Amino acid sequence: MATKPQPRIRLIDSLRGFALLGIFLVNITFFTTSLQTISFGVELWSGWYNEVLMLLRGIVIDGKFILIFSFLFGYGMVLLQESSQAKGRNFNRIYARRLTALLLIGLIHGILIWYGDVLTHYALIGFLLMLFQRCKPRTLLIWSLSLLLLVPVLLTGASLLNPASGQVFEPFSPADAHQMGIYFQERDAAIYGEGTMAEIIAQRLNDYISSILNMVVFYPQVLGMFLMGAYFCKRRILHEVRKNRKGIIRLVAIGGGLGFVLQLVMSLAEGLPSWGEAVVLFVGAPLLTLGYIGMFALLYQNKSWQKVLNLFSYPGKMAFTNYLLQSILCGLIFYSYGLGWYGTIEPIWQMVMVFVIFALQVVFSRAWLKRLPIGPFEYVWRLFTYWGNPVKQGERGHAPS
Repeated sequence: MATKPQPRIRLIDSLRGFALLGIFLVNITFFTTSLQTISFGVELWSGWYNEVLMLLRGIVIDGKFILIFSFLFGYGMVLLQESSQAKGRNFNRIYARRLTALLLIGLIHGILIWYGDVLTHYALIGFLLMLFQRCKPRTLLIWSLSLLLLVPVLLTGASLLNPASGQVFEPFSPADAHQMGIYFQERDAAIYGEGTMAEIIAQRLNDYISSILNMVVFYPQVLGMFLMGAYFCKRRILHEVRKNRKGIIRLVAIGGGLGFVLQLVMSLAEGLPSWGEAVVLFVGAPLLTLGYIGMFALLYQNKSWQKVLNLFSYPGKMAFTNYLLQSILCGLIFYSYGLGWYGTIEPIWQMVMVFVIFALQVVFSRAWLKRLPIGPFEYVWRLFTYWGNPVKQGERGHAPS
C-alpha cells in the first residue's frame, strides 16, 4: 500500500505541470501587451505566422489550461481533506489558513509583480468551495454543471425576454477601437518598459483592479471547475483510470469533440450575439478542458507516453513556485527594471521564450526535488498552513496543491 499511490500522484503532478505550460503560453502576452489593448481586440503584429499562431492559441489554449488548474484545485481540496481526516487534523482550520496564506501571497504577487495574478481569485473562491466539502459526488456534479451553465443560461434568457439585449454592442468603430488600442499600448510601453518603479507599481495597481473586476464574471465557471475536480476525486476517476477507461473515452470523444467545435465557432465566426458568445465560451472551454484531462489520463497509461509526460511532473510538484517564478522572470525581461523589452517581442518569439523558460524550469525543478522535498514557495505556503515544520521526514514532494 505504501507505493500504490505513487503513480496516481504523479499523474496529477504531471497534469498540473502540463497546465502550467499552457497558462504561461497565454500569460506572457499580458506581460508585454496593454490590458486595454487586449480588451479592444487590437492585433499589434503583422505576418501570417503570427496570425495563425494566435488563432491556434485561441482555439486550443486560451481559457482551457487555467480551467485545468481550477479542476486540480478542487481535486486537491478533497485530497487534503482525506489526508487531514486520516491524521486526525481539523480540515476546516487547516484549509482556512491555507486559503488565507494564498490570498496574502496573491495580493503581493498582483500588486508588486504582475497584475494578472490568479491566486487572489482562487483564494476567495476557495472559501466558497469549503461549503461543498461534505457533499456527495452526485451533488458536486449537479452544482458543478449548474454553475458552469449559469452565465450562458442567464444571457440566453435575457435575450429571449429582450431580443435587443442579445445583439452585439459596438461602443466604438473598428477604426476607433484600433486607435485606442494603439494609444494604450504606447502608454503602457512608456510606463512598464521605460518608467520608474513607482510608475510601474501605480499602473500595475490600476490594471490589477481592472483584472479583478473583469474576472468576477468567470467566478461561477471557476467554482464549477473546482467542484468538477472534487467530483472526479471523490469518484476516484483519475485514481483508477483503467477501471474508468470507457467513461473517460466517451468524455474525450463527446465532450472534447463538442468543445473543440464550439471553440472553432468562437474563433472563426463573426457577429455572434452576446448569448451565443457566452455559450461557446462558457460551455465550449470547460468541455474541451475535460477532454484534455481525459486524453492526458489515457495517454499516461501508455508506458512510452508516460515517460514523456512525467517530465511535466517536476514543475508540477513545484507549480506554486514555478508560477511565481514565471512572473518574476517576465518582469525582468519586459519591464524597465530589467531588460525593458515591453512591446518589442512578436508572438512567435514570445512562444519560443515560453518553451525555453519552461524547459529550464523542468531542469531546475528536477534538480531541486532531488535535494529537497518541496519547492521554496510551497514551503512558505505550508508553513502558514500547518503552523510548524511543513516537511515530514522522508517526504518527497507529493503533497497535493
